[in-house]
Amino acid sequence: MKLADGGINHIDSTPHASGNAANQAGSSFSPLPEATTYVEQLSKMKGRGLAVADEGLAIARLRDLNYYRLRGYWLTLERDGSFIEGASFDDIWEIYQLDRGLRTWLWRAIAPVEIKLRTQFAYYFAHLCGADAYLNVENYRSASGFQKAVSNFERERDRAYSQGVPCVVHNMDKYGKLSVWAAVECMSLGTLSMLYGNLDPDTGTSDSSRGVQAEVAEAFGTKPYYLRSWMHHLTTVRNIAAHHDRFYNRVMTIRPALLKRDEKCVRRRDMSKQFPTFLVIRRIYEKSWPEEWESLLDELASCIEQHPSVSLIPMGFPKDWMSRMGAATSRAIIPRT
Repeated sequence: MKLADGGINHIDSTPHASGNAANQAGSSFSPLPEATTYVEQLSKMKGRGLAVADEGLAIARLRDLNYYRLRGYWLTLERDGSFIEGASFDDIWEIYQLDRGLRTWLWRAIAPVEIKLRTQFAYYFAHLCGADAYLNVENYRSASGFQKAVSNFERERDRAYSQGVPCVVHNMDKYGKLSVWAAVECMSLGTLSMLYGNLDPDTGTSDSSRGVQAEVAEAFGTKPYYLRSWMHHLTTVRNIAAHHDRFYNRVMTIRPALLKRDEKCVRRRDMSKQFPTFLVIRRIYEKSWPEEWESLLDELASCIEQHPSVSLIPMGFPKDWMSRMGAATSRAIIPRT
């Protein structure tokens, strides 16, 4: 199945609601559309040119997957409001299945990264600055950014306390606040990423230390500039996976900074696509857990191979993506069109 534009200028954005100042004011809203049945939903798709081999199965799929969610998976299969010739319901379902597999892989791959960031942030902050120094605004570059992160953290802490999380209850009841090593265990990755990214480079510096931000980055085998960007980006990706949002063929508004050698692997127009995410994960693993990367890459390749009809081009994958990801073998998967 070819993409609607032959795989060159593919539609690659997440649909967004449109509006204007009048709409925002509530003076010229259009009425909401009427609800449709599963049969009507499928009929609408067929009316726009979609081939459906098994209507019963297609309706069963629609019962499992909200039509509006499924809508995002056929962006590459339509042109001017109609499906391209030959597009089928099975094509859409395969794209969704690949996306689900990728989100599962990403969740598993990012989990150790998140835990390591919690560990390193707490360790160096505590040893170089003190157990509660993470709550001192003077350790951050932006006071407003600090206040936003702390407000998030306080909500997360209070939620954990109300849910009876033992370490939070113990520390709050005994000390009235959380030490940094307890705090990181109830912070979201987003809050932690905000605090790390906002750190003053001089925080924790001494004759024997380069500071918290640099020490944490060194633990990941990179520089603060890259780690700040990577964690910001991976927070977005993690949230996409956690909330079962679409990852395939999505504009990544939070782009990761790439190492110079990785920038050569990605075309400029694909910098906001998905392939840079996998390059970042590779670089983290090769420094932190190199012995695990080959098997993780094999799992990724297997996930993609299970859906050979789905094009990788909308995600910005080059033809030699396996070698770009450090595959130890000559195994290669060519992006489908």
